[in-house]
Amino acid sequence: VSYPSIVGEMLASGFSIMGFSWICSPACTELEVVVMDWLAKFLNLPQHFLHENEGPGGGVIQGSASEAVLVAVLAAREQAVRRLRLSQPELSESEIRGKLIAYSSDQSNSCIEKAGVLAAMPIKLLPAGEDLVLRGDALKHAIEQDVEAGLIPVICIASLGTTGTCAYDDIESLATICEQNDVWLHVDAAYAGGAFALEECSELRRGLERVDSLNFNLHKFMLVNFDCAAMWLRDANKVIDSFNVDRIYLKHKHEGQTQIPDFRHWQIPLGRRFRALKVWITFRTLGAEGLRAHIRKHIRLAEQFEDLVKADERFELIAPRALGLVCFRAKGDNEITSQLLQRL
Repeated sequence: VSYPSIVGEMLASGFSIMGFSWICSPACTELEVVVMDWLAKFLNLPQHFLHENEGPGGGVIQGSASEAVLVAVLAAREQAVRRLRLSQPELSESEIRGKLIAYSSDQSNSCIEKAGVLAAMPIKLLPAGEDLVLRGDALKHAIEQDVEAGLIPVICIASLGTTGTCAYDDIESLATICEQNDVWLHVDAAYAGGAFALEECSELRRGLERVDSLNFNLHKFMLVNFDCAAMWLRDANKVIDSFNVDRIYLKHKHEGQTQIPDFRHWQIPLGRRFRALKVWITFRTLGAEGLRAHIRKHIRLAEQFEDLVKADERFELIAPRALGLVCFRAKGDNEITSQLLQRL
């Protein structure tokens, strides 16, 4: 965390804004639009994720990756139900919902499995390859089996930087299968997403122009304190249509007069905190190059530690170093590694 972020958090807490719509606090909403476009440009994301571009895409700040993943799962579910009620009117809504299924890697974060529980939709955890990467072939095989069994594929959640080893799923091959089967593709880049900002890590961005949504935690790699998770949507209307509930007390006279969104439609809760302020102050104080230098420092430290592990015959690497993560163990019985962990 950084002191600019702490200052922003203190100010936001003092203002005590409930920024669920623009009228509650124009600055809360408009600054979030600004910083989400700043972030998208900083991370070199596809243009269709920017608010400033014409089209339905845009970014929003969620509390955590868990919220972002759940929003994607729920929106994909509701869009699938609406689509199938039109294309297969002989099926009731309950019949459709009982056939829905989602996919992810067995290396993915626990929040993805939890999203399936909360959305009442099974998430099948597919076996990753020996390199711990999920590829399109595994997804294709699973979808074919499930379609034959009468199930309806809805969404695939890929990981860029798995929790265990920071492995990167093959986004391009997964996107091809998702496009062929009308399946929503979400990318959880909670940790590794910060590296999108580095040109030397540009290979991590391959295929992002083909995904429907993605998330990245600023509280992991960007010196912003918890909670602050950025989420971008290719077509925000799919989320708004899925979550929109209008009551008379939520209406205001400026609705429809501006392109500024009411972010209450983009999230699970109604109220929301002024998280954009701490992002703005951090960016303005440290600068884009300062943030890139911070990420590179973490990578250099991991490279240094990797060299130390390799030089010590008592230890071994069990996965390739990825960004700031080095996975290693003591040679011999696992009990030795357990004892080392307890001592640390």
